[in-house]
Amino acid sequence: MKVNIGIDDWTDTQLALAYAAAGSTSFKLFISFDFAASSGFSDYSNQIVPRLNLYASNAAQLQWGMVLWYLPLLEIYGFDWSAVRSAVGHPLEIIPFYQAAQAHQDSTDGLFMWNAWPSQDNQPIDQTMSIAGDQYYQSQLSGSPYMAGVSPWFFTHYNIPPALVKNCLYLSDTFLIDRWNEILNLQSQLVELITWNDFGESHYIGPLHPERPSVYAPNGSSDGAIQWAAGFPHDAWRKIITPYIAAYKNGGPVTISPSEESIVYWYRPHPKGLSCADPFLGPPTGQSFPADGIWAATLLASPATLTMTSGTFSLTTTAPAGINYFATGMGSGQPTFELVRNGVTITQGTGGLSIDLNSCDIYNFNAFVGSTS
Repeated sequence: MKVNIGIDDWTDTQLALAYAAAGSTSFKLFISFDFAASSGFSDYSNQIVPRLNLYASNAAQLQWGMVLWYLPLLEIYGFDWSAVRSAVGHPLEIIPFYQAAQAHQDSTDGLFMWNAWPSQDNQPIDQTMSIAGDQYYQSQLSGSPYMAGVSPWFFTHYNIPPALVKNCLYLSDTFLIDRWNEILNLQSQLVELITWNDFGESHYIGPLHPERPSVYAPNGSSDGAIQWAAGFPHDAWRKIITPYIAAYKNGGPVTISPSEESIVYWYRPHPKGLSCADPFLGPPTGQSFPADGIWAATLLASPATLTMTSGTFSLTTTAPAGINYFATGMGSGQPTFELVRNGVTITQGTGGLSIDLNSCDIYNFNAFVGSTS
């Protein structure tokens, strides 16, 4: 797992706790120096090198290709990593994100593309994601490692001036499955899941922590991500991710065992065109991009019949084996889902969030994710 850090006064305490926790299991970590969050990392001799030397031989440190591997996350390019490499007493595999792929240089070992959502010049666009950007990065690397990003969603609605004002969403309706299918075709050397717990941009797949509001809101304020993350679990997306990881590692198709059969569903709490009584911000950039729908992914060992309903909308269709997704319209109330095979119900369930077509407190374009079993 990547541990993305800045130079906050609590960084080293939390970093030590993360490595200690990982050390009690078989989990492995690597450090990402977030230059976007802190320009202080340009002082590499005091901010980067000591941390690399401290954790390089830690039992919980990830090793890849027989060398220690660190991923700096850079919103800039042109940083000369050769000085860091020579100052650290351990071998390093340096795979940064550069906005310009041609910035790859001898001081790095590969590249990562953080832009894992449909975008142009870091702005949302009304298009589906393609692998064109991945292929361009690969073309600049001449066989050096390339790490692609996979993410399920992106929505943020911060208004904490002057430092933190972000209000946008990227087209994410069916992005998780579409992107994984692209990755299986791309077969990059590495893949990063973005992210485990970034509640502020709604692409978390880890568990929520409602007992810790500071996780969602900067400085414990009430106008942070707690508005759109609390009560919106994403855990069920891991049911989709797990068989895709297996297929990526094995180089084969996605397969589902009978014991894993289920429905994973996701939807938003209100229609995209609804005017909300939002005390913080207006509608986000990209508001018109998503569909007003309910999505259900079927994970099946063999075909079955899916029925999904949302208010007055309903869909009944044959779902093939493997992972496939379907959609119906966004209706009022809680949607329902059912899988039937040979006249027998395999699994069924009701969505845990009620859709309101008429009113909303904030512009919340986060996804509520659940599953049947």
